[in-house]
Amino acid sequence: MMVILYKSNTGYTEEYAKMLSRLLDLPTYSIDTAPDCHKGKEIIYLGWLLAGSIVGYKKAAKNYKVRCVCGVGMSPPNPALVDGFRQKLKLPADTAVFYLQGGFSMNRLRGPFKLVMKIKVKEIAGRLLSKGELSPEESATLEMTRGGASCVCEQNLAEVVAWYK
Repeated sequence: MMVILYKSNTGYTEEYAKMLSRLLDLPTYSIDTAPDCHKGKEIIYLGWLLAGSIVGYKKAAKNYKVRCVCGVGMSPPNPALVDGFRQKLKLPADTAVFYLQGGFSMNRLRGPFKLVMKIKVKEIAGRLLSKGELSPEESATLEMTRGGASCVCEQNLAEVVAWYK
């Protein structure tokens, strides 16, 4: 039986992992608290994004057979993100890779991440505002920069569910 493991910073990745667990009827655990009995088993891994990398993936790849990787971030979906994950993490061709638009709230951040994101959200908002007309996903990202928002929903997991089934 496959297991879902995740690494979450502000809770959006955890929400996706638990939602996916319910949709696929698979157990889910934080990678930090997963029981040792699952080591070496096949997993679906979800991690939050930091500087274009999926946090916790290296630990997951070291201890488990990663069959699917999902990166969760605040940007609108973009096929280039998936290609970037595959290259940066040197993912095998038979590993499924997905990007999920999650959420963002400054209130959920702590320490240095909060300081960095105070600057980053202004940059993101400026870039989006200069575009003019925004897609719904871009509008959601802009809303995230203005006070927080979440895009976590079952619809965003449809491709992952289809891959699994």
